Amino acid sequence: MEIKPKISKERLREFSGEHLYYEIAMLYGSVEKLQEGIEDDILYSALLESFVLHASIILDFFYKPQIKPDDARAIHYIKNRKAWANALPDYDKHFRKFGKKRNKALAHLTYKRLDATVEDKHWGAVPIVKQIKKIVDTFLEKADEDLIHPKLYELRSKKKKD
Repeated sequence: MEIKPKISKERLREFSGEHLYYEIAMLYGSVEKLQEGIEDDILYSALLESFVLHASIILDFFYKPQIKPDDARAIHYIKNRKAWANALPDYDKHFRKFGKKRNKALAHLTYKRLDATVEDKHWGAVPIVKQIKKIVDTFLEKADEDLIHPKLYELRSKKKKD
């Protein structure tokens, strides 16, 4: 059940320009830095964890139902909710493996980590972010422009150049 946020249009716009922008920019930036080839293991792991954290936050924003009144969700910005639901790619198809891996390999200290192979340790950050970029573009197309800070559209423009 969706809870209507008790937040003005102005505050939704402000949120999108500061906090939503930050999460998406950090996601994109962490993956760009990972692609540069980091030799320092600590720095590499920190960037990898940043990717996982920001991808998780953004995926929750797009897919997770609102539980608490202050949970920010994409649906709060959408004009036509049915069109948005139809345009949103299937989570299980694109991100289920990522979510399970996040839980076992990063968010929780589990003995399952002992069984991880070299292939299991590869996150596939680039294809995950590529799919998330498509969702961000779709979100910006389907959102009420009055609720979206123009700064967010800059991310879409940068993405188009990639």
